[in-house]
Amino acid sequence: MKLINILIVGLLQQTTTTALQLPSSTEITRRTAVSNLIASSTAAVASSLIYPQSAMADELTVSSNAITLNSQNKKAFPLASFGLQIYNDDTAYKLTLTALEVGYRNFFASVLAGNQKGFARAIKDSGIPRDELYICGSVLSNRVNGEEAAYKKTAQGCLENMQAFSAGKIDKLDMIMLDYPGPNDESVRGQWKAFEEMKTNKLVDDLAVSNFSPAQLDAILVNPSATKPTVNQLPFSVAFHPRDILEYNAKRGVHVQSWSPLSRVLGRYGTDLASIGKNYGKSAAQVGLRWIVQSGASFCTQSKSKSHFEEDLKVFDFELTSEEMKRIAQLAA
Repeated sequence: MKLINILIVGLLQQTTTTALQLPSSTEITRRTAVSNLIASSTAAVASSLIYPQSAMADELTVSSNAITLNSQNKKAFPLASFGLQIYNDDTAYKLTLTALEVGYRNFFASVLAGNQKGFARAIKDSGIPRDELYICGSVLSNRVNGEEAAYKKTAQGCLENMQAFSAGKIDKLDMIMLDYPGPNDESVRGQWKAFEEMKTNKLVDDLAVSNFSPAQLDAILVNPSATKPTVNQLPFSVAFHPRDILEYNAKRGVHVQSWSPLSRVLGRYGTDLASIGKNYGKSAAQVGLRWIVQSGASFCTQSKSKSHFEEDLKVFDFELTSEEMKRIAQLAA
């Protein structure tokens, strides 16, 4: 009997154990962690910030708002996503309904936010057909060492996701994402084994990662029969775009989604972005998000305001010139 099936029984019996493992206070921050992992393949310092090049960027048209991932999933992946943050289920419910109302169809409901049930109930109550929505959950199992231990903890996390989403009668996800890689290659492969089992059991279509370095991606891809990660969620913005961050993912057929699209951007470069935005009737935030999209990535917005939700979604009706793209990229140099 496969472990994932054993865990289903355990979850139905309301076990009290959990796969959630928050980083300890002695661990480095997400941004520092990613800076370090990028440094393993290229110097992630200010002098290395360059205008990113991506094959996918060449394929985008002005109005492109979704792409097909490497899985060839027939359901397109919208480039603008709403990523729920840490607040209670009631707040998650209200914000999800607001996001749906203004047009969001891609949702990142991370286990870290602790409000997957509120999100799921909003999806159910919205009345929007499930096949029109792209829903991603996540598993945090990065502090478990060894292939078998990582497999067990990740498999348990997968089922905990499904239990939470069942509050909205969601019985299958479009994507499941590892919030962090395990501490070594064996642990990463254990994590991925559980994800592949979840896909085999038809509980999810696409598998994804977050904060993975080239070497950590290769820990999966060294197996030619492994399911390829579709997305690597990373910090990527006008303020933070280290050399080769898009290239090392594109080389492996992996799409980059920014989990911090406007972090440290508006306070530092808002005036410059607003100046460019005047040419299109767009705000500084919209220019910053458009730069991400034209660079070949996508973004996960984190707003609590309906007006900001609407603003962040209106970035697919204009195009920055090549000169503007280069000027923006050089702001953080």
